[in-house]
Amino acid sequence: MLPYINYFKLYLFLIITIFLNLFSTTLFTHEIKPSIANFYSGENYLNFEIRLNAELILSNIDASKISNTNSSPLSKIYDKYRLLDKEELKNFFLENWEDINSNIEIKINNKLSKINLVKIEVQDVDNFEISRDSLIYFKIKINQNSKYFTFKWRNNYGPIILRENNDTKLEDDLVTEYLQSGVESDQIFLRENNFRSAIDSFTNFFVLGVQHIIPKGLDHILFIFGLFLFSSSLNKLIKQITIFTIAHSITLIFVSLSLISINSHIVEPIIALSIFYVGLENIFKNYIKEYLRYIVILFFGLLHGLGFALVLSDIGYRSSNLFLNLISFNIGIEVAQILLILFLYLLIGIKFAKKNYYRIAFQLPSSILIASIGLYWFLERINFF
Repeated sequence: MLPYINYFKLYLFLIITIFLNLFSTTLFTHEIKPSIANFYSGENYLNFEIRLNAELILSNIDASKISNTNSSPLSKIYDKYRLLDKEELKNFFLENWEDINSNIEIKINNKLSKINLVKIEVQDVDNFEISRDSLIYFKIKINQNSKYFTFKWRNNYGPIILRENNDTKLEDDLVTEYLQSGVESDQIFLRENNFRSAIDSFTNFFVLGVQHIIPKGLDHILFIFGLFLFSSSLNKLIKQITIFTIAHSITLIFVSLSLISINSHIVEPIIALSIFYVGLENIFKNYIKEYLRYIVILFFGLLHGLGFALVLSDIGYRSSNLFLNLISFNIGIEVAQILLILFLYLLIGIKFAKKNYYRIAFQLPSSILIASIGLYWFLERINFF
């Protein structure tokens, strides 16, 4: 057995290596977000407007397996497309449209239909670190016998949100469906109301909540890890997670009811700052009163709730199952958080948390890493670099 000081040196070396790797790889970081397809049916055409990441599609990155383009071996190709101006990117997309078109399947009455491209718009984003949206407009010819359609696209293109726009329907009757990568939608009726069972709605939003933490929510995972490092007592951890859940549920509900508004340019940097603060507080935990910790968790829980609301804002809050969706989304988040806490407790808390060398060999270097990543993300999200 190595003395604990050697364990500490080994662990510190790993921490520094990981940290330097993060700095070198996040320079051209681009988060992969679900595409959004807004559709509406007219008398002769079914019209689509899809907001997507054109660089992602052109570089052939598999968005079904990763949450960040930098994690792909094709990231350099992605960065090459990202450096293009909007007209150059538009032309490249048009040149590849036939291949892209072949990966989009829209069936009218179970029959594959021809897609007619209308136009492409590429949005201006000055900051290279932020992914750029492109809008693709196309239409499919329909007639009086066209009753319903289904949508599916290539697995590599990642998840997509289908949202119906139709002034002739009540808001509660409009379709909103979150499709996992490569999954075909249910039959969506063009002129009739589309019924979605409560079970289907609950399941979809529950899965979305879990996925937002595991594997896509690295910032939220680091925050939970920071809570664990402050105290490995399972009783205290449950209290902290409960306070955190109540807090983010409050802001999530407030946003969904339009009682408060959110701005991602403000929320995301503050979430990064919360990670920095939690890591810093762990370093100086001997000087922190425990009750203050719970107040801090409550405050940052409110902020993380705004981050969760950003996910649901893309899907849309319009639904007769609004509260069911919110509850199932929250349950998904809570299940993912509890799984993380249990994993850390079983892996670390039971065996090592009471060892004399635990704080210096694990707690301190881990907290320094968390605080450093949080600070770096904060500076990155305010465009400091």
